Amino acid sequence: MTDIADYLDEQRASFTETPLSDVDSLVLSTIAYFNFEAGTLGRTVPSERVALPKAICGISHHDLFGGIWLERMGGDRFLEALLASPRFMDLEIGYYANESSSHFEKQFAAVTFFLPDNAAYVAYRGTDNSLAGWKEDFNLTYMEALPSQTRARAYLEDIAGTGASRLYVGGHSKGGNLAEFAALTCRDQTFANIERIFNHDGPGFAFAPSDRISTPEYDAKLSKTVPGSSIFGMLMETRDNYRIIRSEGVLFVQHASTRWAIEDGDFVTLDSIGPEAAIITGTLNSWADLYEPVERELLIDAAYKVFLAANADTWGEFAQNPTGKALAIVEATTQLPANLRARILAMLRDIAPTMAAQAAQQARSIAPTIASQALKKVRPN
Repeated sequence: MTDIADYLDEQRASFTETPLSDVDSLVLSTIAYFNFEAGTLGRTVPSERVALPKAICGISHHDLFGGIWLERMGGDRFLEALLASPRFMDLEIGYYANESSSHFEKQFAAVTFFLPDNAAYVAYRGTDNSLAGWKEDFNLTYMEALPSQTRARAYLEDIAGTGASRLYVGGHSKGGNLAEFAALTCRDQTFANIERIFNHDGPGFAFAPSDRISTPEYDAKLSKTVPGSSIFGMLMETRDNYRIIRSEGVLFVQHASTRWAIEDGDFVTLDSIGPEAAIITGTLNSWADLYEPVERELLIDAAYKVFLAANADTWGEFAQNPTGKALAIVEATTQLPANLRARILAMLRDIAPTMAAQAAQQARSIAPTIASQALKKVRPN
């Protein structure tokens, strides 16, 4: 059993020889997290196509990953395998966009990969390291269209206007939701040119973006994949047309695309979502169902203001002084109106036992390994 880095090592065929697969889509969706503005793409006009190796080379790993989860969860190994992959290094890349605004609570990034035979893969980035990006994710529960969603549709139409004969649209995490929203709300002519739509563990929708979502044509084009302990991908998801993928780790760790299991060029599938993930997503989804959109907005805005008390724009800044920032959050929580504070704490009480149990399980599973490594260090060879 392998992961996407191993897949890059093993899959040597070109896209002309072997068509784009679901695993290829996950690879491209992962590349979409790269901060390309630190390199060549940051010095070219968006419409200029650049060879993928040229777009990546010359950027430090830290700058390329931008402090997001890739830096901690196999990003170096993934990048090494990517740069050695003839399948992906033959691709060109362009139309890179990266836009963020804490004022408008918007975080949007996308890039287009150009495949053989005039095909294009539009890849939307998932949530980055910014608090504004995470706030926008939660806004999905009460807003019919996020700023990043409407921008995703406009971006897709721009790429369709370049004359690509076939379009693939995809993304990981929120990027998968953006891919679906763009495909659901684009012009009929653009939708007709879309070959496949990939949503890799991105949330569903509180409000159907269009009637297209319930058509056989859309269902036939959609490929949604979620890990066994999916949290994000099962939020607001009422459909059952998704594949469950084996992933290493516990709960949120399984969300990382670098942890998904692959065998013989395809994902390793499971029969059902894990019970621990079902409890948490069930709690969160039922919590959303309890309140009208206006009430959801009040609760989410209140929780966001609590986090803003930490005076951090990114999770990286939060980690620089976690104790001090946590104390600031606790103090801000005490300042909330009693009814809002009670609702937020009630939701946390519902999911906290499950999360604590999973954390304990993870600790038990790694303890023998840690002990073994420690013994090796103190024992003579």
